[in-house]
Amino acid sequence: MNDNIGFRVAEALLKYLGFLIAITMYQAGIAIMAQRRGDKSYATQQRATLNPLPHMDPMGTILCPIITIMLHSPIVLGWPKPHFIETRYFKKPKKDVNLVYLSGVGINFAIAIFCMITLRLLGGGTFLLESSLDLSDVNILIKIMLGLIGITNMTIGALFLLPLPGTAGWNILLNNVSYNTSVKLQQKMMIISIAGLLLIVLGALNFYFHIFIGLFVLGSNTMIGF
Repeated sequence: MNDNIGFRVAEALLKYLGFLIAITMYQAGIAIMAQRRGDKSYATQQRATLNPLPHMDPMGTILCPIITIMLHSPIVLGWPKPHFIETRYFKKPKKDVNLVYLSGVGINFAIAIFCMITLRLLGGGTFLLESSLDLSDVNILIKIMLGLIGITNMTIGALFLLPLPGTAGWNILLNNVSYNTSVKLQQKMMIISIAGLLLIVLGALNFYFHIFIGLFVLGSNTMIGF
């Protein structure tokens, strides 16, 4: 019984670690690119760091992901502290905004690809933990950590690509539609947020996330167990 509890605690901690790395890198990627495009605001300077603390939101980075982990959800749902870049500093606002937000999801996918390649070089691995696995084996633990970090970055990148309020996909959408369309979309933010959250929670978008998970499994030669 104690071994089972210990395994569940280890599983939850590893999943949360993968999530924390993913949202920290996502937010830091956006802030660092915004700085390079000219954003000199204090808020952006604070977020241009790999320290997870400035990126943590009580609801999105602590409560929501912990709940989804406890419910054994295949997708750890959460988000970093909201951050709005100062576009008035940009020389080419439309192009620069696209680059800034694409850099956020881009770094998530880059981390996933790194984990994917490393796992393949190590002969494949697992991102689904089983109680039969020996977590005291360093080789197994490394593969599990790489798998969880990789798959979480892949799914977080996929999540933030969706055109839902607060995501990179949403900001890119607003940046590339007409002013009138942008205003109408922002007026319906609450409805779009609730609808999007329901679609994710009810599993209607599982097929979308499974595409990215499948790519990771295929690229990393990852399997359940060894």
